Amino acid sequence: MASSQEVLASRHDAAAGPRQRERWADNLRVLVIAVVVVFHTAVAYLGNTAGDWYYMDRTTSKVWSTAFAPAAVISVYALGPLFLVAGWFSARSLAHKGAGAFARSRLLRLGIPLIVFIFLIDRIAAYLGDLGRDEHPTLSRYWGVPPQSGGPYEVGSLWFVAALLAFSLAYALLRRMRPLPVARRWSGAQVMVAAALLIAVAVALLWQRWQLGDAHTFMKMQLGEWPQGAALFALGVWAGESGSLENLTAWARRLGWTAMAAAALWAALGVYLETTGHVESAFHGMGWLVIVNVLLYGIISVAFTVWFIALIRARWSGGGPLLARAGRASYAAYVLHSLVLTAVMVAFASLALAPQLAFLAVAVVAVPACFLAGYAATRVPGISRAL
Repeated sequence: MASSQEVLASRHDAAAGPRQRERWADNLRVLVIAVVVVFHTAVAYLGNTAGDWYYMDRTTSKVWSTAFAPAAVISVYALGPLFLVAGWFSARSLAHKGAGAFARSRLLRLGIPLIVFIFLIDRIAAYLGDLGRDEHPTLSRYWGVPPQSGGPYEVGSLWFVAALLAFSLAYALLRRMRPLPVARRWSGAQVMVAAALLIAVAVALLWQRWQLGDAHTFMKMQLGEWPQGAALFALGVWAGESGSLENLTAWARRLGWTAMAAAALWAALGVYLETTGHVESAFHGMGWLVIVNVLLYGIISVAFTVWFIALIRARWSGGGPLLARAGRASYAAYVLHSLVLTAVMVAFASLALAPQLAFLAVAVVAVPACFLAGYAATRVPGISRAL
């Protein structure tokens, strides 16, 4: 990926060669964004209560709906690696450019795609989704005061970009007011423990109002997931300012086992809450269920994210030219995937497939289609500067 790819890009330690510095991060982004596309496909066809999509034709099969549950859990942590990597790269970018130039570059590369999504991409995707339901709307209805079928203007699936923009500008302001300290007092292990606790405390307070996946927030910004993103972004900034990701990934093996143990406990807690009917008790108030829930959430958020990044760096730092192009297109694919995925769904609607079969077919087609559309966008002069 070119060095101007700053949004979802990162660089390896200074001792590594240029290609090695970039390739593992490209691969990480490609994998995570492909998972995002597949997950949103599953929401449309297999989901039960896990959000909604522009076009939906959900199965009534309990088997497939149950099979969707693990995917919903994975989605809670899927974007964590991108937040941490973005924070790591941001520290290096700010050190090179200065706070002012860094903030301006973030506004260009995050703000402009976000505005285009809110006022154009999201509206067209809503229009296409209604076409798939045979509502035959007129495109003009989707601007001005949005129709009920299209919903209000929202960030939707680009809540990650909105959050990253907010974190980046806050970081630039912090470093403008308080320059980088000379000495580091905390070790990587201490910083990760602090990040997990910070996530736990923040969500314990925030989930009183907005829970995970709660779309009933301002412009559907998924505010219940912002504490995780903020802490992981800050963790990446710490690693970037301290000089190396190794300060965190050196603990990868222990973190992998920690994430697995915490995930098992979290799953057991979920089963207990479902069978006893106490799901709401794990999100509201300050009882023991809330404390256990948020602590496990914080531990998994940090442990899984760092372990996963370490795994990709160690095991998947290569690839051919096709994968390199997919990495270059990954951010654009993410920005455009709502529109491309919905268009593919509407195209398959005429085949009248069973929802579970439609899920498989659409997922196979939509993932490469999103990356192809993203790559095409990066080849357009002018547009490529923001993607």
